[in-house]
Formats: sequence, structure tokens, C-alpha cells
Amino acid sequence: MLFADVTAFDANDYARLTEAVNFLRHHDLDTMPLGRSHQDGERFYVQCLEYDTEPIENFDFEIHNKRLDLHYICSGEEEIDVSPDTNFVAITDYNDERDIQYVKQPKQFNRINLHKGDFILIGMHEPHRTNGLIKEPTHVRKIVLKLGK
Repeated sequence: MLFADVTAFDANDYARLTEAVNFLRHHDLDTMPLGRSHQDGERFYVQCLEYDTEPIENFDFEIHNKRLDLHYICSGEEEIDVSPDTNFVAITDYNDERDIQYVKQPKQFNRINLHKGDFILIGMHEPHRTNGLIKEPTHVRKIVLKLGK
């Protein structure tokens, strides 16, 4: 499934999806150390996270300018809100080092529930927020692949 706004869609941004899925299939994600690893310059790195989910309203929407985010759930479940509307309103300055900017909640967004084994690919400039509980707080182990051009 690919969900995108046709006016903002650039097929070239998604050319590396096969590489990302192969990475997920061929690495032991349950023993991968927390934090950043597998750095390949600006084109790729892995971020392994663990946390307990919370009400999604506790989190701000964010965007990235340099990389796609592929969120893969190793264990647990979470809600991710995402909007294909790239006409966002900034609430913070862009942090170039972290490739992140927080933005106002879009007028329209979609609530996606991810469970163990699911992933979502979030495009550059697409507002999203993560770590949301579905029914009750759950411990999540997640791999985020940061895919540059």
C-alpha cells in the first residue's frame, strides 16, 4: 500500500524501498542495539527504539527534509498519524543536524495502526507523529530506517 498526495509525489523518492525491505528481512532486528547504527553516509541509517506508547495527542507532528522514514514494528503496536498534505505550518525552526522540524497539526490526517511485522513509509515533508497508544499503553520495539536520496 502506498498512500500519497499526487501533487507532492515523487517516484524517485521511493526507489530505495526494495533495499530497505531487504535490510529488514536479512538482519536480526530483535537483537539490534538501541540507537543509531548501519550508517551509510547521508543515504541510509537505522535507528532502533524502544518505548511505551502514550496518547498520541501528547506528541507534535514532525517533518523531514532529507530522508524518508520507514517505521517497522518489531514488537508491540502503535498508532501513527500521517498527512500527505505537505503545506504545513512550522512551529519550530528546522534542525538540519537532526533533519527534523515540528509543525502544526494538519487539518486532515490519517490514523494508522501498526502491529508487529507492519511498516509504513513516510515521505519527505509529510507531517506525522508516532508513539500513540491504540487501546492501552504498550511497550514497542521499532526500527526506523532513514532513507536519503
